[in-house]
Amino acid sequence: MLPALRLKPSVKARTEGQDKLTFATLLRSKTYRGNVLIYAACSASFFAWLTGSPFILSAMGYSPAVIGLSYVPQTIAFLIGGYGCRAALQKWQGYQLLPWLLGLYALSVIATWGAGLLNNASLVEILIPFCVMAIANGAIYPIVVAQALRPFPQATGRAAALQNTLQLGLCFLASLVVSWLISTPLLTTTSVMLSTVVLAALGYKMQSHADCAEAEFHHANVAHDKSH
Repeated sequence: MLPALRLKPSVKARTEGQDKLTFATLLRSKTYRGNVLIYAACSASFFAWLTGSPFILSAMGYSPAVIGLSYVPQTIAFLIGGYGCRAALQKWQGYQLLPWLLGLYALSVIATWGAGLLNNASLVEILIPFCVMAIANGAIYPIVVAQALRPFPQATGRAAALQNTLQLGLCFLASLVVSWLISTPLLTTTSVMLSTVVLAALGYKMQSHADCAEAEFHHANVAHDKSH
């Protein structure tokens, strides 16, 4: 009985803390918004390709078997990015890796878009930069997800739920645009992918400003404590 009575107040306090943290509170955090926007933008690029690639490869004359096999190198590349990020985090912090990974993401998406502008572009010419993008995505995801949830340790479930909702919403929008303009599948798909670079850059700028403000606040507090 006594252990049970001791547990009740802590459970109640945690529940009350979670109730006070609304979705609006989450969205007011620049750190949260910025990292979620990066996560959603990178995911939307993938979804744009998944929507348009069957039409692109079919127009190139490839069979359904080849279309299915084309997803194998992308999946392997994504896994390499994820495991590579895990190894890199043993040596560097996530905030140190993120700008380099976003740069790699931007360059690979631009290269994919550029390959789509070539006359008679081959599957290999498109898949090489796309697989580089998959590597970047695999490494970016764990970093931005962790950074988005970090300010809300008391309500990670709610923060993760909103994060996934926003991610899937942007992915749906990207797929919808590709489907709507599918008469030019390659140009439409790569152009939608290119637009996600702008969104990812906005997300990075947003969360960077939040981190700078947080660092300045911390330094000010440290200086104030030392003066006393």
